Amino acid sequence: MPEAEDLARLGVLAATMGAGSRVYHVGFVVPDLEEAIATLGPALGVSFLPPLELPFSTLETPAGAREVSLRLTYSTRPVHVELIASVSGSLWDFDDRRRGHHVGIWADDIESEADRLDGLGMPRLWWVRGPDGVMIFSYHDTPYGFYIELVNSTFRNGLAESFRAAGPGPGDGKVVA
Repeated sequence: MPEAEDLARLGVLAATMGAGSRVYHVGFVVPDLEEAIATLGPALGVSFLPPLELPFSTLETPAGAREVSLRLTYSTRPVHVELIASVSGSLWDFDDRRRGHHVGIWADDIESEADRLDGLGMPRLWWVRGPDGVMIFSYHDTPYGFYIELVNSTFRNGLAESFRAAGPGPGDGKVVA
């Protein structure tokens, strides 16, 4: 049964969008991360990973490098919901009040995909590179009131394992990344 295999392999959102879909999460900036986890977990019927701080803090912008500490969590079950603690004066500032902050998309080659989005009129706003100079993620503006986040697909398996290791959320007990 191909549909069941796609569901098990891709997760609920990607499976319903088709095998070619690269969407894996939607992200929201919240003013208080712990409060949002406590409130949205039961409201959405999902569990969240323990909050984590990203290991890199230097992000690039067209205006130059910025130091930003990002704290976030993901729901452990598809569709994954990412909650990001507000960081004043950054792209992740709750006072921006964008509704539906971003859609996260896997990309094998962030640099070329970022260039492609730039060419489509969706400019690169913030991005980070690893120690090897390879782009890890980038955020792009859209004319629709939300951002597109490109995420290096090398993190796909590790993130899926984190979701599985967190244990099943409410529901059928199955955790699929």
